[in-house]
Amino acid sequence: MGSKYNLVIVTGGSSGIGKSIIEDISKLDPEASLFNLSRRIPASFYNDPKRVHLECDLADRACRIRVLDDLERRISDSTQQGPILLVNNAGFGIYGDLGRNSPAEHLELLEVNVCALVELTTRLLPLIKKRGGAIMNIASTSAFQPTPYLATYGASKAFVLSWTLALNEELRGTAAHAIAVCPGPTKTEFFKRAGFAKRVVPAGYSHSPEQVSSMALKALERRRTFTTTGTLNKVLSLLVFILPLSLRTRAAGKFIRRFRSDPSN
Repeated sequence: MGSKYNLVIVTGGSSGIGKSIIEDISKLDPEASLFNLSRRIPASFYNDPKRVHLECDLADRACRIRVLDDLERRISDSTQQGPILLVNNAGFGIYGDLGRNSPAEHLELLEVNVCALVELTTRLLPLIKKRGGAIMNIASTSAFQPTPYLATYGASKAFVLSWTLALNEELRGTAAHAIAVCPGPTKTEFFKRAGFAKRVVPAGYSHSPEQVSSMALKALERRRTFTTTGTLNKVLSLLVFILPLSLRTRAAGKFIRRFRSDPSN
């Protein structure tokens, strides 16, 4: 498998799935130009002119606008004029009863998981359609049912999945397409950042960032509309639709609550 994208833009590429996607793209096409948008610079971006880090707090809309203006100028000036791949990977969760976290924290999550994704995609979409390319949005298996104690996170990923499917249908017949990637529990910093008492990676359902990246890029090459990583996660995502919505919600809440940081609550 080779990469047909010679200009790749990734959000949240300093660690986890985003970092793995950057490294996999680099192996497929060492000449590809790479842009990373995040607060931290990936270690591999030092002293490599093909890798450009644009420092950005994706929760800050004013910062996003400034960085996107800079990004568009850099793309215009780039010698790479072929297809573009945009990977909206950045995201985080907050865990606990809905009132445990402040309104500002929930809104920050939505800014990163939803607003930044929509803004980057809509800003770059005309250029991607013109030059050809793809938009890969990282959703989650949480997108398939309501997730008590991860309510805002799960709803944000449901938005990402629905929005990406709709976008891909609108792109039918153009030189661009969109794919939603729905990983199950992945061995990243997500659980620590979200506030879990312990890492939630059930055996058989979990994957490393490298495995998720490999599966996502294979699905992208096959022009899939969406993909769920791993056989067990695919089966689970289908089985949840057999149960009534209220029962699915209760079951998800019962499972997620097991990992609360304060067992007395």
